[in-house]
Amino acid sequence: MSLFDIVGSIGNFLKKERESKNLSLEEVSKSTRIKEHFLKAIEEDRFDLCPSPFYVKGFLTHYARFLGLDPKDIILKYRELMKPLLLPPEVTVQEKPKEAFQFHPRIQARIRAGTTFRLLLGSALFISLLIPLYFYVAYQPLKAPDLPALSRHKPVTPEVVPENQQKPIAREGTPEKENPPILRQIKRMELIGPQEVQAESFYEVTDAHLGTGIETESGRPMVVGIGSEFKCENQRVYFFTRISTPKEGKIFHVWRREGEEFHRIEMSVNPPTWSVYSYITLPPARSGNWKVEVWEGDKLLRDLSFKAHSPQGSSSPSKKKG
Repeated sequence: MSLFDIVGSIGNFLKKERESKNLSLEEVSKSTRIKEHFLKAIEEDRFDLCPSPFYVKGFLTHYARFLGLDPKDIILKYRELMKPLLLPPEVTVQEKPKEAFQFHPRIQARIRAGTTFRLLLGSALFISLLIPLYFYVAYQPLKAPDLPALSRHKPVTPEVVPENQQKPIAREGTPEKENPPILRQIKRMELIGPQEVQAESFYEVTDAHLGTGIETESGRPMVVGIGSEFKCENQRVYFFTRISTPKEGKIFHVWRREGEEFHRIEMSVNPPTWSVYSYITLPPARSGNWKVEVWEGDKLLRDLSFKAHSPQGSSSPSKKKG
């Protein structure tokens, strides 16, 4: 039987797991980006103080992954708690339709006769108006459309001239008789050739590092403690990137643990270069192989890998004693 089965409460279970790792709500809030009062409401099982169930599922998933737990059991328990109670079907009473009021048969016959007379009178008026309109349109004299005047000159066909006898392209001020426009255009295409298609510029990662902190040097952020192996002692790992971009836009930092996406953050960048960074906290339960990537939409720009060791491990090979 697991601790979750013994505690029986989602919030109490998460709270005990957090306290066993010596983590405060403030540290969890900074790492998961979940507001502290939402985390407190979850640990007290006050889901009514949280947003919609869609957001609560996301909070529970991120909180469980941060503590190194499998979120599937927690989400299943939450769904059981939020399952609505089945209400008995409503009993509807069918009312008898009221009998429609009917006129006397003689009155109904007079109404039908009056309706028929009005329909015939309206049809006669419509036809009397339609006949004059038809004759007005039918006998209206037709106007010939204004067509452009046809040129009396014969079409000019380009003549093939040997390369050694080709004349130079006519410059401004040269009469068109010496060099017709169509021939001038053909020669210009032969000299210029097809236009080159310029490729659209993309974002470029000019600098990318992993480290344990960010410091400002000469007004620019710089990463310190650069490395590819870190210890899981509740320390932060920063991913710093410098982006070269011709326009404003957005990029994503995606953190992956053992190949599965762990965290994703969206950041804005501005031209010509822009420095951005993100970080995660490494508690003892987050050891393993990690990778962090830079994405522009569906295009991968850069990625770096690192290893996270448990507190008993070492980030560098031990030296042999001589």
